[in-house]
Amino acid sequence: MNRKRSGLRLILIIGFIIFQPAIAATLYRWTDASGTPRYGYQPPLGVQAVPAKEVQRELKMRGSSVNCQTLLTEHLHLVDQELARIKALPAGLGLAYELTPVAKRELILDLLAHRAALVTGRNASDFRSPKRSELDQLMAQHKQEKNRLLESLENKKATIRAQREQIEQERQWTGRALHFLRRSFPPVIW
Repeated sequence: MNRKRSGLRLILIIGFIIFQPAIAATLYRWTDASGTPRYGYQPPLGVQAVPAKEVQRELKMRGSSVNCQTLLTEHLHLVDQELARIKALPAGLGLAYELTPVAKRELILDLLAHRAALVTGRNASDFRSPKRSELDQLMAQHKQEKNRLLESLENKKATIRAQREQIEQERQWTGRALHFLRRSFPPVIW
């Protein structure tokens, strides 16, 4: 039993010694004499090396940018072709249509945002509202408020109609009462 434990301990110690450098090692990035970026766990002496995680973090914060004008032009051309293709597709409901009107609108807006991002060098998300649900919520609130106001207007109209009918009935009753009084009591001349 002791032999098994000591054998297990020996295996663990050997494994720890073997895998420790791989676990503890840091990947570095440096530029060699020819200007080529290099990566490794042991940068050469006298070279300024930066941990690769810092480089990666810095790149993520900066975002990507298109440096090649040819690539940018080709990409814009492809986006324009796709925009024209999507705009030409008939949109509707049913099996005869590839897209619903809403899906077609969303595709066009996404492509336009992508195109704007390419031209300006910014992110496409800068051109599309990430809070579309808030916009939908505002539109729903607007619709509810509009319906409430229309209902209130209809109620006011009904109240005005009822008041007009009441005035008309009172006018008719007054007219009948005056007619009755005139017939019952002829004018007296003094």
